[in-house]
Amino acid sequence: MNAADWFVQCLEAEGVTHIFGVPGEENITLLESLSRSSITFITTRHETNAAFMAAMFGRLSGRPGVCLSTLGPGATNMMTGIASATMDHSPVVAITGQGATARQHKASHQMFDLVDLYRPVTKSSTSVLSAEVIPEIVRRAFATASSEKPGATHISFPEDIAKQERNQSVTPLQQDSTPTHLHSLTIDDPDALRLIERAKRPVIIAGFGIHRQQALEAFRAFVEKLQAPVVETMMGKGAISSHHPLAAHTIGLPDVDYNQRILDASDLIITVGYDITELPPQKWNPKKTPIVHLDTNPHEIDAYYPVVANVVGPLVDMLTVLTPLLPERAWNDWQQDRDKLRDEIQETYSLALPLHPQSIVRELERTVGEDGMVFSDVGAHKVWLARHYQTTRPDQLFISNGFASMGYGLSSALAAKLLYPDRRIVCAAGDGAFLMNGQDLETAVRLKLPLVVLIWRDGTYGLIEWKQQQAYGRSSYNTFDNPDLVQLAHAFGALGLRVGEHGSLAHCLDQAFASDGPVLIDCPVDYRENLKLSERLRTYGG
Repeated sequence: MNAADWFVQCLEAEGVTHIFGVPGEENITLLESLSRSSITFITTRHETNAAFMAAMFGRLSGRPGVCLSTLGPGATNMMTGIASATMDHSPVVAITGQGATARQHKASHQMFDLVDLYRPVTKSSTSVLSAEVIPEIVRRAFATASSEKPGATHISFPEDIAKQERNQSVTPLQQDSTPTHLHSLTIDDPDALRLIERAKRPVIIAGFGIHRQQALEAFRAFVEKLQAPVVETMMGKGAISSHHPLAAHTIGLPDVDYNQRILDASDLIITVGYDITELPPQKWNPKKTPIVHLDTNPHEIDAYYPVVANVVGPLVDMLTVLTPLLPERAWNDWQQDRDKLRDEIQETYSLALPLHPQSIVRELERTVGEDGMVFSDVGAHKVWLARHYQTTRPDQLFISNGFASMGYGLSSALAAKLLYPDRRIVCAAGDGAFLMNGQDLETAVRLKLPLVVLIWRDGTYGLIEWKQQQAYGRSSYNTFDNPDLVQLAHAFGALGLRVGEHGSLAHCLDQAFASDGPVLIDCPVDYRENLKLSERLRTYGG
């Protein structure tokens, strides 16, 4: 047995079933050990995509996903996906091959100090410098990645250490027991209760932490008791049903949306499971309204996040204790703004080509259904999905709004399909984002994964164009040409469909979901609606 075999047995002890990555010279010993293990290695076409896949696998499975790269450019490629995992709070363990320890003290081919490179984008970064410490290093990496708030950890594994022979019996460390949480919240103390009792116009902001902590039932009971309007972050969508009378929908539009007026009119904002990386407080709290912060970690210091009560602990415990103590009230001054927003979302849409973004969202809702999952890449389409896509529970619409890296969508959808083969899985991506990581459509074909990639095609980096037009009245350097996306899909071995040429979007989606392999749909989108929406919101007084 060599050190790589031992390393793999420690991974198996952590419950690892899949590793995503790209082979390289410095990780071939580890790959050989993996080939004799129970772990499935998924060869990807780019290291960034491997990290995206591991992050979504970790988020959905509840245990850290694992990705692997070689040293040098492979390791630096993987960093974008690892930074995304850390900022989006998805548990990941990243493993990088590294050159032999005998050449680490000098300039050497493809070598940088990977521990230092990864440290700013991970919760911990370390190197295996002795085979004896492998069980401790692996256990610590998995425990740290899973602890609140989850994120990525990194292990550098030099090639000479991986080859070291081991004769003694293997004893991987056992996983930690589930921690017992204690809290000091009582009827006599906390400031949070007194502030909520005194508030006349409280508003709740629902963040991603509610999903991550599996606090949905406790949160909804809290909302029902307080009867305060709820706005969700893009990553918090599904914390309350879009159809609930207290739902004030999603914040994060480039413009001041109707629900921003609800926040502006409030005298107390209660954030639950919210992280400022999801949306900067200056965007939604320009008036510096006092905040009651409920989360697993203390709040970040920010001039526009004036916390007057900081309640920290497991969300389920906190909400369960707080809810019976809340005052019963109904604030009725906000419904007009909510109703205007709902009218916007439900407005009549055009079926003429190119399709309005609203039309695409509605057809997705119809065909994906409540049990399906939509993974939004980053771009203008993300804003329309966040605003218009109706959710009833978490894990229906996935948006990366922490690191918000283009290329997130396809990789995440692929990982989800591995875990949920019977669900309808859609990657919604702009043509700009898809061409950043579309090579892993081949991975979906190779694995025979029947997922749908819906390309919102407009030939521009649409979100940046939108912002430029608002700021300067024109745009620059955003346009590009596309290959024939249908033929590109065929070249990869996937089915390609084009809206208009192959029927309506509804017909293309129905055909795609009836397919037994990956399908790419080329859908032209009319992003002139972006500025039309901005104008409507300005007219309303934004």
